Amino acid sequence: MSVANSYAKALYEAAKDAKASSDELDQIEMQLETFVSLLKQSKEANVALLSPLTTAKEKISFVEEISKKYSFSPLLSRFLTLVAAKGRVGLMKEIREELSTVRLTLEGGISGRLVAADPMSDSDVSILVKAFSQKLGKKVAFRVSTDPSLLAGMKVTVNGVTYDGTLRSQLQKLRDYFVAGVSGTHA
Repeated sequence: MSVANSYAKALYEAAKDAKASSDELDQIEMQLETFVSLLKQSKEANVALLSPLTTAKEKISFVEEISKKYSFSPLLSRFLTLVAAKGRVGLMKEIREELSTVRLTLEGGISGRLVAADPMSDSDVSILVKAFSQKLGKKVAFRVSTDPSLLAGMKVTVNGVTYDGTLRSQLQKLRDYFVAGVSGTHA
């Protein structure tokens, strides 16, 4: 278990202990995403929260100001303060990703990976989520990314099984078929 996973699990369990509803958990995830985006986009926030020259007390103060400004939930504000005090703000992107995975897993779902040659629309991803959820009988959530080297199509990995519908894979199968056919005629 990674450090980010441990923090994500602690946040999820604290929310559940506080009797947070599904909507409140959604809100925490969105607010955490806002915090991660702020770190990514703001040079000031990056320097203040990631610099070794900034003291833990200054980092905590900065996080408290951000929490007030963006009206973060009290639970998330306390969590971010803890992360800042422990010097783990650099892991926030990973913690955010792990929170979704932890939540999904503990609520009986499974996480999958969807890699497409071209960017996919939200509606296309939703169709795949619905299809795989029905096929597996569990809620499925995908981490979506693009990889132009696939040429066309997509590759889906769920529960350790990969469904490869990429052009690159089809061309490789065709190549293997012809190589096997050519070597078989000379034998």
